[in-house]
Amino acid sequence: MFSNMEQLQNLQCNVNLTKKLQPVERSSSLRIERPSSLAIRSQRRNSLPSPSVIKAIVHTPDLERVRSFSLIGGGLKNCGDKLRRRSTYSIGASEDAETCSTGATASLESICQRQIFKVAIIGSKGVGKKSLKKQFATSEELYINNKTEAYRSPEEICVLMDEEESWVMFVDETELANQAENELVDSVMVVFSVEDGKSFKNGVRKIEMIRQEIQFDKPLFLVANKVDLARHRVVTEKDAKKVATRYNCKYIETSVALNHNVDQLLAGVIRQVRSRRQNNVYHPEAERIEDSKTPSMFTKILLQKLMKIGHHDLSCTRLFDV
Repeated sequence: MFSNMEQLQNLQCNVNLTKKLQPVERSSSLRIERPSSLAIRSQRRNSLPSPSVIKAIVHTPDLERVRSFSLIGGGLKNCGDKLRRRSTYSIGASEDAETCSTGATASLESICQRQIFKVAIIGSKGVGKKSLKKQFATSEELYINNKTEAYRSPEEICVLMDEEESWVMFVDETELANQAENELVDSVMVVFSVEDGKSFKNGVRKIEMIRQEIQFDKPLFLVANKVDLARHRVVTEKDAKKVATRYNCKYIETSVALNHNVDQLLAGVIRQVRSRRQNNVYHPEAERIEDSKTPSMFTKILLQKLMKIGHHDLSCTRLFDV
C-alpha cells in the first residue's frame, strides 16, 4: 500500500515538473516578425519611378532623360526629371543646318534649332570630374542611393530650363589646346578638391593659361569640390574667391557625395552661355544708330571697374547674374 502511494507521489511530481519546463504562451494577439533582410528605401526627389525600375529602363535606346529647372526670383527650382522617347536624329547631325531640308517635319525642325552647348571640365586627377558629370545627369542622389553603377559617365545631357531646351555636351581639355578649336567650346569648368592644395594650384595655373594664353573670354567656372570633407580642408573659400575675382570667373562650392550645389552649377553654366550667345548676336542697324554714342574703350573699362567696387564676392558667387 505504501509503495503504491509513493509511486503516485512520484508520478505527480513528474507531471508538475513537466508543466514547469514547458514554455508559457503569451495571450497577446500581436505577432512580431523579424525581417529576413534590412531594406532601406531611398527618398525620391522627382516624378520618376523608383531607382530599381529606372535601372532597368534608363539605358533603353528608345528613352532619354530630360533635366528640368526653373529660375524663380533669382533662385533655382528643380522641376524633376522626365523620361521621353529618344529622337531618331543624332545631335551630331543636328549641328549641321544643311541636314534640315525644306520639307522637314516640325519635329526635325525643332531638333535643328536645338541649342547645343559644349562645356569642358578640366582639373587634376581625383578631384571628382567624372562623378560630377554623373550627378549632372540625374536628380537622384547617386552616392546616398548607392546607384552609381547604374549611371555611366554621360557625354551629353538634355536640360529644359525656363521652357527652353538645351543639350550640354561635355568635352575634355584637348578641345582647348588649339586656338582654332577654341570657338567650339562655350564654357569651361576648372574643378579642384578643397582637401588637395596641389589640385587648387594646378587649377589656378590652368585658369591663367585659359585667360591669358588662349584668351578665352567666355564663361569660366572655378568649382571647389568635396566640401563635405570639412575637417580635411586646406583651401579656404577666401583664397578661392580671390582667384575667381581676379580672372573674372564664377565660383561655387560643391559636394557630389551630398549632391550639394550640383544642380546650381549646371543651371548656372546654361544661364551664362545663353546670355553670352544672346549678347553676341550681330545687329548691324543698331550698330549704325549707336555708333556715334558708343563710349571709348577707356571709358568702358573705367565704368566696369567702378561697378565692381564693393561687389567682388557677390559677382563671382552669383551664378545666375549676367
